[in-house]
Amino acid sequence: MILYYLPLILVFLSTLISIKYRTVGYILTAIASAIFSIFTFRIYDYITYFYLIAAIVWIITSIYSISYSRKYGKWLAPLFILTIAGMMLILYSTNFLLFITGWEIMSIPAYVTVAVNRKNDIEAYVFMFFSEISTILIITAAVISYFYTGTFNFSRLTNDTVLLIFAIGAMSKMGLTPFMISEWLPIAHGSAPANSSAIFSATMTLMGVYGIVKIALLSVVSVDIGIIFIVIGVVSVLFGALYAYISENMKSLGGFSTIENNGAIMATIGLFVAVDNSVFREFILISIAIFAMAHSIAKTGLFITVGHTGVEYFSAVNGGKSTINQIGKFFALSSLSGLFPSLGGLGTWMVLESFFMGAYLYGPLGITSIIAGSLIAMGEGFATAAMLKVFYFTDNHHKSVGKNLENYTILATGLILIILFAISSLIIGKEYISGIPAVLVFNGLMIESRLGPADFGLITPLYIFVFLILFSLLVYFVFGKPNVRVAKRWNGGVEHEEYYNSFNYSNNIRLMLKRILRTSYTNQNQLETVDIFWLVMIDIAKGYRKFSRYVAYKIMNSSISYYIIYMITAFILVIIIVSIT
Repeated sequence: MILYYLPLILVFLSTLISIKYRTVGYILTAIASAIFSIFTFRIYDYITYFYLIAAIVWIITSIYSISYSRKYGKWLAPLFILTIAGMMLILYSTNFLLFITGWEIMSIPAYVTVAVNRKNDIEAYVFMFFSEISTILIITAAVISYFYTGTFNFSRLTNDTVLLIFAIGAMSKMGLTPFMISEWLPIAHGSAPANSSAIFSATMTLMGVYGIVKIALLSVVSVDIGIIFIVIGVVSVLFGALYAYISENMKSLGGFSTIENNGAIMATIGLFVAVDNSVFREFILISIAIFAMAHSIAKTGLFITVGHTGVEYFSAVNGGKSTINQIGKFFALSSLSGLFPSLGGLGTWMVLESFFMGAYLYGPLGITSIIAGSLIAMGEGFATAAMLKVFYFTDNHHKSVGKNLENYTILATGLILIILFAISSLIIGKEYISGIPAVLVFNGLMIESRLGPADFGLITPLYIFVFLILFSLLVYFVFGKPNVRVAKRWNGGVEHEEYYNSFNYSNNIRLMLKRILRTSYTNQNQLETVDIFWLVMIDIAKGYRKFSRYVAYKIMNSSISYYIIYMITAFILVIIIVSIT
């Protein structure tokens, strides 16, 4: 039993060691993460895939941090490792009390990381405010679960109330709608060092996904709750991808991209909650695990790439490029864009297949599924464009740089995604694996999507991987290196720009969707956009203030008559509530 918890002991020990010996702390954390994955991961037990995902990210970011964190002094290493310790405790937890403890251990050092890095109260307070909202809601869910089951252990639930409240709390941590109006997640990512931003995006939000999936597995099927989750997820996908595309802050772009990815996962969880078909439910669960794996690992690569530039805004990039950096970056970002041959391509295919199969369920759920699948596919288009923006505009294309640990870490991230794609048929349940020997697709190499006995769709990851390499090499040997043709540029509607930059790249969407983005010109004749979620939040705040003033001046104005009416009304309501319960 003690041996099973050895990784958790090691990572807490690493926190203390890293105060004096930073490199030793990071190495111990990577070792503890590797041991954790070995002890906890079980093939075909899809909830344990979250353990493997987290461990891979922690290993990559810990190795990357060895060289990256030198410029941050001694404070970053213990805060970074303690955040990981909290997340590991969440994954080890078997009851709500340990889960909530891990949730707070994860959140508090993350808050301090943002505060110390920015030396500004606003970003840290926004981060902590929404973190504590999530904690309060999860505690509420735990109390309700105790009321129904008589224990704080994760037990079978006979209603969907706990799932709904827990999910709302987790969604606050994931930055999803309606919590996207705060933009706390992009703010936090834009305000933290790159290695911390990577674990915030890749594994802190993953803890929310893990928690929702864990409670969903214990809850009853609920079409209504499922449709609510799908709607929340789809709205998050569309606006997260859109704001990622137009963002000029590279870390904020990563934050909005996280919202987009988490939105797709949340919508898929909604489909899982609403479906009452064991074969279909398992395929959806696999889809969630694969998509989450691709998102977390690739998002790690994204923030390592951003951190590698040493700046936050595209306009300030003045780094160099190397072949290793470019290859690794392409692999990692293509996975975020859902392109083959990366795990993100498989995850996106499985998610979309799930929704399009859901159309055959008929009724409100069937209609919701087909609409959601179409909108998620649209959001993936914006997401792909956003990743291409990162790929191109994080280099100045003039200087070359040497090979270092950070370059190799980016390359390793991309290669992990490619390898996982190629061997993906080995980690998916055998009931969804087959082959067509007649066309040389051997048994065990083809993944099926299906509602029942009949196939809905087919994909062969290893064949895609092999044939892409073969055809790419064939084209190269036949035609040689591609010739570059210089064309007259279109600067996205921005005039008098000498160079085609990231702002011009995104400006087509600013202009085409100006009614949604409220695109306008400043006094300096510069284009700017407005976040409509902030406008909604401001309108709600103004409405609440107006209502409060009305109550203060018109009703609660020291009139004894109104106070008597208030007390009588409250007394009657208390009697009614007590009699009902």
